[in-house]
Amino acid sequence: MGLVPADDSETTGEQKKGLVSADNSETTREQKMGLVSTDNSETGEKSFRSLEILKLDMDKEFDEQHFGVDYGKLENGLVYYVKCNSKPKQRAALSLAVKVGSVLEEEDERGVAHIVEHLAFSATKKYANHNIVKFLESIGANFGPCQNASTSFDETIYDLLVPIDKPELLSEAIEVLAEFSSEIRFAEEDLEKERGAVMEEYREDRDADGRISDDYWTLVLQGSKYAERLPIGLENVIKTVSCQSLKQFYQKWYHMGNMAVIAVGDFSDTKSVIELIKTHFGHKHSALDPPPIPQFPVPSHEDPRFSYFVEPEASESAVCINYTMPVDGQKTVKDYRDMLVRALFREALNRRFYKISCRKDPPYFSCSITGGILVARVRLHGFTEREISVARAILMSSSESEYMERDQVESTDLQDSYALHFTDNVGIIGIEYEAQLDKSLLPDILASEVSKIAERCWTSCSCVIQIVEPHASATIDDMKNIVMKINKLEKEKSISQWDDEHVPEEIVDSKPNAG
Repeated sequence: MGLVPADDSETTGEQKKGLVSADNSETTREQKMGLVSTDNSETGEKSFRSLEILKLDMDKEFDEQHFGVDYGKLENGLVYYVKCNSKPKQRAALSLAVKVGSVLEEEDERGVAHIVEHLAFSATKKYANHNIVKFLESIGANFGPCQNASTSFDETIYDLLVPIDKPELLSEAIEVLAEFSSEIRFAEEDLEKERGAVMEEYREDRDADGRISDDYWTLVLQGSKYAERLPIGLENVIKTVSCQSLKQFYQKWYHMGNMAVIAVGDFSDTKSVIELIKTHFGHKHSALDPPPIPQFPVPSHEDPRFSYFVEPEASESAVCINYTMPVDGQKTVKDYRDMLVRALFREALNRRFYKISCRKDPPYFSCSITGGILVARVRLHGFTEREISVARAILMSSSESEYMERDQVESTDLQDSYALHFTDNVGIIGIEYEAQLDKSLLPDILASEVSKIAERCWTSCSCVIQIVEPHASATIDDMKNIVMKINKLEKEKSISQWDDEHVPEEIVDSKPNAG
């Protein structure tokens, strides 16, 4: 099963990319923003260009509408999300999302959340001897490592992609999720079968990438319980943990109020799917007073942390600079606008990185937004309006592409977005409304506002710097000296402005004579 460390970086929805093309027709406000598209009025399809510019209340909450998804809660506390979607045909993407991960483990339980996930597919009250796996394979559903479940710091997600060409299959698949929720069996023979599989994952995780990742997360999360609860767990726990300890963890945390069922697929209607969820989950009841899920804050730190990690099996040298920032749920229009400001910052800065990589003898082969002297330069001099105009056009072009292809969205993508809403409080916006928000908000975001994001990227702002190399060629003191040098240059305002190459407005300076 997959192991996913929690990542408090910006959501993937902010990392929009697209293509910008030139249009020589009469320049309009929309064309300047990269909003050129065809109007498919003859086919009845609404184009991106024809979308209305909204008058927005910045405090409006998205969750009031849950765009396009049937959302509700059963009396026992179970949340559900149900959505009709025809990609792929006659298939349904189902999930049981549980707000239970490795951070809830005690010291002698490290790795238990992941083992519970494995045992779910091994044996439950109704299905023994891996019959769940046999059932999935018999109906043509994919099953394999990292395909059907994952355990992270804060949640465990069980995923099924099943055919629903026969009416009974959907009911059986939802029943499997119900078995995961409360009927996992903890027998010694089942546990012994799974220890080997979990240990194999543990050994695979000890490769170069795993060691580098563990070093990184331990450094970033230092001072919090997360740093001591990497999801893979400890070898001695995996080898010796008892069935009783696993059962106690399961019964303590797997409650209906900590779970959500997600169903996205080629359904004829959502009402019948909701009834199936009620049939299989409605009668389940948790303990009268289940423990609340505690919060484990990651403390901020002013002094930057450094790691010089020598990994002989590393394929290349790499530098990673991380700023740990609190992430609030994307609940309101203002939250969404703030996300767009951050997205513009990343896009504009990444374009600078890219231009440096294209120079003769560049200092790196590839680079994406991190920090260092380029961020210091933004703090001192900001971005130009032209840079933000280009970044804005790229984001707008991406938004247009997503909008025009909205009927091609896969059920698994929608499934993931609903899981994020449940586990991380990321707002459910919907492609259509998101496109309107982009079109309404992006044009009014100024370069000065985007440039202010750099103020969050001081080395005193919970900064972590990790260098990975196959062979040692520097020291942590060398890293500290470079940071001190950059800070000194910035304090003295000795960092020059960004030298952006001149881009002519027209390719040809003088037009040829007509003839």
